[in-house]
Amino acid sequence: MSLAACLLLFFLSILPDETLSATTAVSGAGGGSGCQRLCGGMVVPYPFGFSGSCPIMLSCAVDADGNSTAALIPPTNSSSSSSTSYAVGTFSSANSTFVVSMPPSCVRGVADARRWLSGDNYGVTSHTGLFVRGCRNASSTNCTVPVDTIWSTLRTAGDCAGANETVPASVTCVATVSTEAERASGVGVMFAEWDKVEHELRCDRLLTSVYGQTPATGGSTFSLEFAVAQMGWWLNGSCNHTDLAAGVRCAGNATCHDVKTPSGGWGHRCRCLPGMDGDGFDAGEGCRFPAKKSSMKKVLIIVGGILAGVVAAGVLLCCVRRRSSGGGHRGFDKLTAKKLLSEAASSSGVPVYTYHEVARATNSFSHTHRLGTGAYGTVYVGKLPSSSPSPSPSLVAIKRLRRRLHDDGEDDAAIAVLLNEVKLISSVSHPNLVRLLGCCLDRGEQILVYEFVPNGTLSNHLAAGDLPWRARLGVAAETAAAIAYLHATRPPILHRDIKSSNILLDGDLRPKLADFGLSRAVGGLQASMSHVSTAPQGTPGYLDPEYHQNFHLSDKSDVYSFGVVLLELITAMKVVDFGRPADEVNLASLALDRIGKGRVDDIVDPALVDRGDEWVMLSVRHVSELAFRCLAFQKDVRPCMSEVAAELHQIRDAAPASVPVVARTGVGRPMTVDVGFNGMDTVTAATKRTYPTNILHLAPETEGAPEEHRMCFKVECNKCGKLTWSGCGKHVASVYDGIEKGKHCSCKPWPGVDTKSDGSTSTPKEGEAKA
Repeated sequence: MSLAACLLLFFLSILPDETLSATTAVSGAGGGSGCQRLCGGMVVPYPFGFSGSCPIMLSCAVDADGNSTAALIPPTNSSSSSSTSYAVGTFSSANSTFVVSMPPSCVRGVADARRWLSGDNYGVTSHTGLFVRGCRNASSTNCTVPVDTIWSTLRTAGDCAGANETVPASVTCVATVSTEAERASGVGVMFAEWDKVEHELRCDRLLTSVYGQTPATGGSTFSLEFAVAQMGWWLNGSCNHTDLAAGVRCAGNATCHDVKTPSGGWGHRCRCLPGMDGDGFDAGEGCRFPAKKSSMKKVLIIVGGILAGVVAAGVLLCCVRRRSSGGGHRGFDKLTAKKLLSEAASSSGVPVYTYHEVARATNSFSHTHRLGTGAYGTVYVGKLPSSSPSPSPSLVAIKRLRRRLHDDGEDDAAIAVLLNEVKLISSVSHPNLVRLLGCCLDRGEQILVYEFVPNGTLSNHLAAGDLPWRARLGVAAETAAAIAYLHATRPPILHRDIKSSNILLDGDLRPKLADFGLSRAVGGLQASMSHVSTAPQGTPGYLDPEYHQNFHLSDKSDVYSFGVVLLELITAMKVVDFGRPADEVNLASLALDRIGKGRVDDIVDPALVDRGDEWVMLSVRHVSELAFRCLAFQKDVRPCMSEVAAELHQIRDAAPASVPVVARTGVGRPMTVDVGFNGMDTVTAATKRTYPTNILHLAPETEGAPEEHRMCFKVECNKCGKLTWSGCGKHVASVYDGIEKGKHCSCKPWPGVDTKSDGSTSTPKEGEAKA
């Protein structure tokens, strides 16, 4: 027997008896009633279970990966196909509710759905809105969610025939409303009015459902979950029946509550007294007071001692083995790291630079060359010899990863990030992904060299308010295409940190997705492309809420993050802003509330409203509906990135050809400038002209440039070559400000000038041009 095993047995032998008893009790999920409540690794609360002795029986399925799913038992008179299933989850013993999945479908019959969802002991609650189709007597309804938003979601369902049609007139939202008398009686949860849907409105198809609930504390916001229905449950017989079977009697510390069932009969529920936990049933777990802090603290100390002892024993064994084998190196030693980097770089044709070359390109990592700092390091601009046939050096972006050295001088985490980025970026090629141009692992430094994208980040442009809607729409469509490309690779690549500050813009406002530091190639996956990670990573405000709860990483996590980026494009608001009211700090929560209520205009960027036309506002609403679907809490309801990209391209392609794209230029790219004639403050489309201007970069080592100014540029007119502005700055941002001053060209005649009837031309005076 090994030393570790002996130590473990020793620590187990000194555990208190009550600790072992508690551990044994937790593992038993059956209960004294004989009701089997265990399905794979999932335990459901009493009175639910998976055996005939359970008051409310569910079906259990465990797939090849060990994932467990509970579902409703099929009704005996159901006409659905064998593939129909209503998965069950999110039980609440306190509220006597659970939820079932309602995937979007255009072939689900109302009558058959009613049979599935109206069991002997459960029914759909009035907190659920039903979206139905084919209603012969459709009337006004009580739903606050626009039906066109739901139809956009349904268009992604494979069995919906009208994927490309507009919202059908027969799509109706039905929210069941309880009468005042029922509310005043306090008999519990009210249930859906199926007779109204099936017989009064005479609807044929149940498309999907939405579960909405206002917080108990009140307020203007409410939560929405699509493609799920809330179910209320009860056990047969009222509380005053003295002949209730043992399996349905309430525990001693629980109270019994009568429930009027949808069929008009009476049932009951058991709830624990205030301050107590449990299911409230005598045959279940009953009711108990929460464990005292002192007892919990004692257990934690014991468990902590066990773990510490086992870890110490493991460390001791490792040390003994290392000494007996003559030593060794921890993690990546310098030779191994350099070898791995060289192999990764050479296999993809990526140059490996020396530290001396990189330091010279950035003037020893001078602050004047610094572009920004992120979670994994600092990015500098510099010049390195080009790998192209042209011998002239080119501008590059140089990312210097943070150094967190161990006692042997190496940082395993940083080296792992470096190797991960080299491997991933060099394996993909897409016009909207930043290209990797080189790398360096020298003198304890981990450095990556990328193409220089000159026009800053999408986040900066949105803050400056200089992006018109058509440009924003183009950025969204092309970024979505890049993410869809990553997801379609084999193995799929999940970015895991999609945000507006990781989307760079070139001089033509073409987006480039950057920062693969958190990316992961996920192999051996099924269609869900899922992966479990115990360390949630990313940026607050962009993180998938499901990922926070169950550490489940998937391609739909990227979809959620991209949905937040769409909200930024629409609103130009900060993703997290503590200056907003408490329930609106998170942009996703704020936008879901407004879009769900059909009030997207409340949050649209004022710059779009001021300059926008009918097409702009219509497409903004289309994109907001798409963002709404991307931000669905349940990942299975969200569209995949290929669908998102296709829809955005369709919206963009519908733009009128006369809509101009005007924004700040970048270095080394042509710039399109709107020129207003005759000094008019408001320039109509008929008087707009586009005028290209060349931005020519002068090397940082330009002779005559002030020592403290290392970034020098000049602006020349593309028509006559006249110099319109030149200057230097300490930072790229200051140079951009100078470039703005050089937009105007005084060449005569100007392109597109008005010609008078006598043949003469009218040109604006100097200073009258308006960018």
